[in-house]
Amino acid sequence: MEVDTNVNTEAAKEQENAVRNHEYWAKLPEFEGPLDILLHFIKADELDIYNIPISKITRDFLGYVNYMQSLDIEFAGEFLLMASELMKIKAKMLIPVLNEDGELVDEEDPRLTLIRKLLEYKRFKDATEELAMLEMEARKKFSRNYFDSDVRITETDVDVLNDPSLKNINIFNLIKAYKIVLSGLTKERTVHPIEVLDVSQEGQQEYVMNLLEEKGEVDFMEIIIALNDRLKLIFTFLALLQLGLDGLIEITVDPQNLTSFKLKKRLIPLEEL
Repeated sequence: MEVDTNVNTEAAKEQENAVRNHEYWAKLPEFEGPLDILLHFIKADELDIYNIPISKITRDFLGYVNYMQSLDIEFAGEFLLMASELMKIKAKMLIPVLNEDGELVDEEDPRLTLIRKLLEYKRFKDATEELAMLEMEARKKFSRNYFDSDVRITETDVDVLNDPSLKNINIFNLIKAYKIVLSGLTKERTVHPIEVLDVSQEGQQEYVMNLLEEKGEVDFMEIIIALNDRLKLIFTFLALLQLGLDGLIEITVDPQNLTSFKLKKRLIPLEEL
């Protein structure tokens, strides 16, 4: 018995194509509708949306529909309607329209309606994706509400900021002095058990006020250098800033050396003036 090798070869090719198509369709993402599928094909194959190769796009779409039906997935009517519309467009492009005299009739491109639908859908799809990105960005930003413990600027604060004794002092002078002190601290690496220091801004404010009460006037560097600990140094620096803003201490600066400050307790707090 002779076997037709051509028939076997064709059958093998069809089976190979079926397997390849099955693997291709299985990798596709989920689509929201027939227009979404068509846009995917156009983008994946880098096709011109204004000059759609209707034969190819119809073949791809029908392949997707057949694959989904092979999985026993109930297909919505809109998918089948799109399939019939594509077939209709393809037929119109293949069969020329002739008038009674046998002359070719110049009709509107049968793809135009589909192209308009695709462009409109693409605009909405792009806008949706952009809004989704904006939403993701917005989620990364957090707003902070006002809390009762927050300090608000009062008239007393304004009086402190306008104090004549502070005219020659600005935050940059204090920061510069702070950096000078930090650079002078020892940078030896030591290994020791972790120790929780009982230090706070309020505690350092009390420490400074007691020191000024005892000595009357103290040099800024004298206070800082005595603290050979970075954490205490930070809290003491913040304490000095807060005491100055509260009008509890007077700060004077040497015009010849803007990093040299003298501190003394204000006899009458600004809030009592």
